[in-house]
Amino acid sequence: MSRLRRRVLFAIVWRLFLLFPWLLAPALNRADAVGRQLLFQWRGSLATPDDVVLLGIDEASLDPQLSDFGPWPWPRAQQAALAQEVLSQGARRVVFNIVHVGPSSFGPDDDQAFQDALKPWQDQVLLSASLVSQQWEGLEQVQLRRPWDTGFQVGLSAFSIDALGIVQAVPGTEQLEQMLAPFPRPHPHPMAHLAADVGTGFGDYGIDFLGPSGQLPLVPAWAVSRHAGDLWRDKVVVIGSTAPSLGDQLETPFGQQSGSEVLLSAIAGLQSGRGFRGLDRELLVVVVAAWALLCCWRLSQPSTALGTAMATAGFTLLASGSTVLAWCFGLWLPGAALLLMPLVAGVVRTTDQFHRESAQRKFLHSVLSRRVSPNLMRDMLRSSADSWTRLGGRCERCVVLFTDLVGFTARSNVMDAESLFALLNRYFEAIAAPVLAEQGLLDKFIGDALMAEFGVPVHRGDRAEALAAVRAALAMQANLDQLNHALEIEGVEPLRQGIGIHCGEVMAGNLGSRHRLEYTVIGAAVNLASRLESLTRQFPDYPILMSGDVRDLIADVVVVEELGLHAVKGWPQPVAVYGLVALHPHEPE
Repeated sequence: MSRLRRRVLFAIVWRLFLLFPWLLAPALNRADAVGRQLLFQWRGSLATPDDVVLLGIDEASLDPQLSDFGPWPWPRAQQAALAQEVLSQGARRVVFNIVHVGPSSFGPDDDQAFQDALKPWQDQVLLSASLVSQQWEGLEQVQLRRPWDTGFQVGLSAFSIDALGIVQAVPGTEQLEQMLAPFPRPHPHPMAHLAADVGTGFGDYGIDFLGPSGQLPLVPAWAVSRHAGDLWRDKVVVIGSTAPSLGDQLETPFGQQSGSEVLLSAIAGLQSGRGFRGLDRELLVVVVAAWALLCCWRLSQPSTALGTAMATAGFTLLASGSTVLAWCFGLWLPGAALLLMPLVAGVVRTTDQFHRESAQRKFLHSVLSRRVSPNLMRDMLRSSADSWTRLGGRCERCVVLFTDLVGFTARSNVMDAESLFALLNRYFEAIAAPVLAEQGLLDKFIGDALMAEFGVPVHRGDRAEALAAVRAALAMQANLDQLNHALEIEGVEPLRQGIGIHCGEVMAGNLGSRHRLEYTVIGAAVNLASRLESLTRQFPDYPILMSGDVRDLIADVVVVEELGLHAVKGWPQPVAVYGLVALHPHEPE
């Protein structure tokens, strides 16, 4: 596959990954449920509502030693007496979160007493219907349990459960139609909406839970007569079980609560205008499409893996923040999917860019390492980037080594270009290796000449650099002898070189233009090393010449021949020249 075709294919692939999270809808629903639960716990409890009260049948009200009601079930007349008490003191509505299925177990007089007690407030009383699921012979049976007394308004006490089994909403008309489709009409409306006198919407109404059980406005049934009328006046009063022993316990973001406590939160939210709504399908498609296009556009902009990673992180944080902000304003967003869209696509694109950049870096390193001395390469990688892209230099001390082939110009005039290149490459391979072995800097190749420095960009001391240069020069000669032996076998005339070594101050840095820079050294010390190399033509027995400055640095470890003072072009005074013979065998090299 061509590189262009692969890049086009991958550009399509990472964009398709923007839609990948929607294939994980069941798992992401669980993630959204966890997120909403954490948001409730982060927010904490709301202020106690002043328009709804829970009249709870708690454990104390069921204890014969603490109250006169006795164990459950209570006669319906007794339940009616509780409602009668609060209605007579100005309660706006009473909601029985107790399903009166079938005639009372206490006889028809009990049912009649219930009707008679509440007849004056018939329009203000809501009775409860419920959906009950049962397993019978391996089959699930769902029953709609309606109250036996049809003289009162009936509401359905049912809630939607999220992927974690936690109550999250009161069903809207769409879900109610599905839930109640097997049962004859008319179908009851949701109890919470009827109690709050609010119309039922198409979608589910997310409950804005008030808080944990202990912080809800609850009056125990046994204490109803002890509270003044102001507590009940113009309130919606929910009568229902709160005792765990009676069951009807549901999981909420604040832990277990009774169905009556959940209903209390639902009614309070509807009456105050709080609660949560999801996006309609059409609007959800528009939001997802717009988000996908925005992510696609922004993630395609960066040309580097780091840029794409930063854009991915930014859009992931934007999705998280938008989801939390929308929740604060009562809107459910599919946060997990919106978050994963840029995250998955961004990771895929970042990974591809990183692999391509790594391959490019390896290629550039391979090319550069053959064009730049390894010491210089290491210093470039350690130093700040701008120091290697800025024109200019600094004053340094180093040892400069110049080497050139003797008589090679005339020889090159009679050689074909291919053979000339091949011979020079073999020669430079032989003499460059000793420079690198001694941690020198291969500065440049000039025709058949080589210029190297010891002490830049990292200086180890004049003596150490001078000794390194001398060892490199001797190794060059040894390698040239081996090359010449091979050339003689091939019938090729051997090569002869001259080497000049000097130590002094130079300007080291980037030289050139802003379009092309070259790290090099310039100065009188460089010129003198070149002049010393040229003097080797006068002393064919001494192919390595050094200045007196270099000899003084390492006089105790080298064997040299004093060749006298020589006038050097461009140098104000005669220069002491020494021919290198060898290193002392008893001295470490």
